[in-house]
Amino acid sequence: MKTLKRLLLYFISIGGLCITSVAIIEACSGEPDPYDYYTSFFHSDVQGKKDYGAFYFTDYQFTYGVQEPASEAAINSAEWAKYLGGNVTAADVEHVMYRLDTAGKESVRHFSDPNPMLAESLARNSFLISLQHAEHEAARKYYQFALEAELLGQSNYNYWEPAPLDTAGLKNEAAKAVQLATDENDNFLKLRYYYQAQKLNHYAGNYAGAKDIYDQHIAKSATKSHVRGWAMALVAGEERRLGDTVKAAYLFSKVFADYPERRLQAYRNYHYIAPSFDEVLKFALTSNEKANLYAIKGFAKPEIETADLEQVYNNAPSSALVGVLLVREVNKLEQYYLTPALDNNNDQFYSSSTSVTNDKPQEKKSLGSWPLWVGIAVLMAGIAVCFAAFKKQPDKPGFKIAGAILLLAGAMCMLWFTLQKTTTKTDKKQVSQGSFFVAMPDSLKTKYDAHIEKLRSFCKQLASDNKFPEPQIGTIVNAYLYFMQNKPNEGLAVLNDLKGDGVNTKLNDQKQIVKLLLSAQNVRQLKAVDEATLLPSLQWLNNKVIADAKPKRDVYPTTPDDENQFAKTQRNFFNYVLAPAYLRQGDTARAALAMLNSNNGDMANYNWYISRNIPDFWFNYLHSAQLKQLIDWRTHRPTDKYLAFLCKGLKGINNEKLYELLGTISLREHNYEAAVTAFKQIKSKKLTDAAYNGQDYYSDSESNQGDPFVTQLNDYPKYFEGKRYTKLTFAQQMAQLESRLKKEPNNAGACYQIANALYNTSAYGNSWELITYIWSSTDLGRKMLYNYDDDFIKALNAKRYYLKARELSNDPEFKAKCTFMAAKCEQKQHERPPYMDDYKTYDKREKEYFKQLKQNSYFKEMQQFKTTAFYKKAVDECSYLSDFINAN
Repeated sequence: MKTLKRLLLYFISIGGLCITSVAIIEACSGEPDPYDYYTSFFHSDVQGKKDYGAFYFTDYQFTYGVQEPASEAAINSAEWAKYLGGNVTAADVEHVMYRLDTAGKESVRHFSDPNPMLAESLARNSFLISLQHAEHEAARKYYQFALEAELLGQSNYNYWEPAPLDTAGLKNEAAKAVQLATDENDNFLKLRYYYQAQKLNHYAGNYAGAKDIYDQHIAKSATKSHVRGWAMALVAGEERRLGDTVKAAYLFSKVFADYPERRLQAYRNYHYIAPSFDEVLKFALTSNEKANLYAIKGFAKPEIETADLEQVYNNAPSSALVGVLLVREVNKLEQYYLTPALDNNNDQFYSSSTSVTNDKPQEKKSLGSWPLWVGIAVLMAGIAVCFAAFKKQPDKPGFKIAGAILLLAGAMCMLWFTLQKTTTKTDKKQVSQGSFFVAMPDSLKTKYDAHIEKLRSFCKQLASDNKFPEPQIGTIVNAYLYFMQNKPNEGLAVLNDLKGDGVNTKLNDQKQIVKLLLSAQNVRQLKAVDEATLLPSLQWLNNKVIADAKPKRDVYPTTPDDENQFAKTQRNFFNYVLAPAYLRQGDTARAALAMLNSNNGDMANYNWYISRNIPDFWFNYLHSAQLKQLIDWRTHRPTDKYLAFLCKGLKGINNEKLYELLGTISLREHNYEAAVTAFKQIKSKKLTDAAYNGQDYYSDSESNQGDPFVTQLNDYPKYFEGKRYTKLTFAQQMAQLESRLKKEPNNAGACYQIANALYNTSAYGNSWELITYIWSSTDLGRKMLYNYDDDFIKALNAKRYYLKARELSNDPEFKAKCTFMAAKCEQKQHERPPYMDDYKTYDKREKEYFKQLKQNSYFKEMQQFKTTAFYKKAVDECSYLSDFINAN
């Protein structure tokens, strides 16, 4: 029994730990921002924000927003204030009816007593004062009845001991309400008594009785009061409870259409019922009702389609629903089509675009056409010599040989000209291509191009029919669709035909954004003249960001109202349009400036390196020449207006942090003297204590950095003891070693120390923080992405120095050590398979990877050092080496 109890205790403890771990992971894990998870330039709020903003497109939530378009409390309070007249304010009504706590409500229940115990603010409340007047005695009686009914309808629900509702009391109170309504002549109060009766029966579960009250007394009423809509929402629920789900859905669609304070609730209930749409459509009596039903259906569809949009337009062409549904389709295309086309903000794209170290693209100088003409001349000469040799001098082989040589030389000249011309054209195309779209699969492009053309046809109809209040949106969307299709000339032509008259501010802003995109897309190589053309639009966009600024946050917006749409647009333009265009034409410095500007505005920056103002791109892809250019632009403000505009972001970066980054990049480039010079520019002790020691600038933890010049047989556990080096002292030591090696080219010890330093500053060593700012276990064995990955991932230069040190030494122990370390570097040339969804495939490739690690040519070379002490130690400590020996 003791054993069973102990096992049970272990089981419960382990289970509790597992559940706690899952809870912690779920609580701390990130989730996509439902308002900013795809690349978007078309603002969703250009249409219907007030009434239908909750139904904008997002694929991560059931609705875009959770707030009703209108406040039920405000609407009801306004009706009461109007009914009571005089000096009664809607604010006072709302305060009493909806804002009081339990104690306040209790005191108000007795406000008509001879000596009421009211707070001073309530004693002066215009609503309560008005109810005390004799002329409003009937209103006071209703209000007091409503207070009692509210108290009866409340349930003090206890999760562990649920108490049932007083259904008998609710029904009795409902009957009382019916009688009071019958006796009441005032239509305002009569309607509310009947509503109370319906609601009380509804709460009591008497759905048939509640429905009868609605059918007999409320549905036939000609009132325009919103109480009628709330009663309709109740009867829709009653119809569902009684089994008529189709009619219930139809009634919810009417509430959705006419009562904005219950619109979201009605929408959720409609889809909760999940009725047959065709059956519900049969209930629709008017074209507007049909339009609302198609809109409700369309708002719930995340897939691209135009059928519901077209139906809404055909039935109610002037409805605001048309504009909202149209923008939804544009946003869907942005998620499914534009975002993949702009998949240029990732390591793979940067890696292929920043392999050159010079800022400006170098076009090959054309040799002109002279090789062609020389080739033709030599070829003709060869033909003439051959003709003479065979016809006039057939007995002289020298003429035949000379003719053949001339023919061959002429042909080679012409071939060389053709190849040179083709290469020049190709290079020019690559250099001048400033596009920012990536290659799209033909199947994807075909699918969405067909949908785009269908949507374009609708937009043209919308713009030409002039039935929609803002037909200009059709033209603007049409132009934006051309942007998606990479057809800037057609898009600009469409926009140029759009007149500015009658275009509201939001639509005009959207027009300017689309024009900026098309203008940038139309530029194949960004030169000074093109930049000057873009500048006014970029300045306009930046001013919009400032004007729409919200308080800065370190979290994603939790509601749509927290968004700064223009900040997102500016960020996306710099990140996905301007920066990639510069990268593709080889101007990495300007691309870096564009990315820096993408972080300006109301967008949180999650860079936890030495500066939160510097984009991650700078830390991984800039070369020293490019960073020096940026430092120079920061120090000497450019005279060019466009470049000066881009350089504004540099003001927000501490100059010493730029030198810290410059020094680190110089370490990666093995330019140690330059690194020393850069690090000596830093005077801030806080920065030197943190960044010099390889620590996160915002971290208080101890640095996990060891002596970079020690030898470790195994990569793990890492050795963090010994002498500590800052980035400055490391650069100085490496500069001294290089200087010694220049003076003593055969110094094997200096070679070996350099090799150790290069290996230990890789992802596998104990001092990676000296050349990079972040480390991840996924770095081990990954493919090369960054411009310093030949050291950080592949350890290529470390291997070269280990082999050079081995070559310079005659000591078997030392040679064995160099060979083993070269073997460790050789292992890093194999690429570990990335994680895949298919576990079997991944498992197979991972086994092949580990097999490759053991098939190492330098392990074979280690056999010649079997008699050394190092060999024996390596065999004991390195499982790869011992496995290799055992297998051979």
